[in-house]
Parts: sequence; structure tokens; C-alpha cells
Amino acid sequence: MTAFPGDVGGELANVNRWRGQIGLPPLEEAGLIKARQALVSKAGPVALYDFSSEGERKTRLIAGTIFAGDSTWFFKLMGDEEPAAAARPAFVALLRSLRAAR
Repeated sequence: MTAFPGDVGGELANVNRWRGQIGLPPLEEAGLIKARQALVSKAGPVALYDFSSEGERKTRLIAGTIFAGDSTWFFKLMGDEEPAAAARPAFVALLRSLRAAR
């Protein structure tokens, strides 16, 4: 988990940086919209992305972003395909459990 002020270059730039980390080509805006899954949390809407690399040994990257206050919060899970897939339900539950600080 990391937090940065503002939108940190925008959603498309961040998603394409993550895709590059696992060897996938960048998306255009239309692909971004198709890739985004919306989750609901008490802190607000969370954008969820889930990508797997190509090839024999697959890497999976699952990430969630939420804009809260003046900051963007990033949550990222990355690892080999099978362990990441097994951890996905708990990761999604974590994202849904987010709530605003008092």
C-alpha cells in the first residue's frame, strides 16, 4: 500500500506502469475502461485491476486504487499466478473493508 498526493499521473499511466512490470503492453483508454472493476468501500469507490502475464511462468498483478481527500491510495498484490489467484478473495475483501479515517 502506498499513498501519493494528487492523481500521480492519472489512472491510465498507473495501470500501464503496472502492466509493464509484468511484461504486458500498455492499454488505451477504451481498454482501461474494460479492465476496470468497480468495488464499493466505506471510504468510497475502489477501482480494481487484475492482469496476468503471458508465457509459461505467469505473473499476476492485482491492484486497487482509491482517491481519498487529496491523495490516491494504491494497493497492489503481485506474484506467481497460482498463489496470487488464491490470495485474490482476501485482497478484494481488504479493499472492500476500507473506510475513511476520522
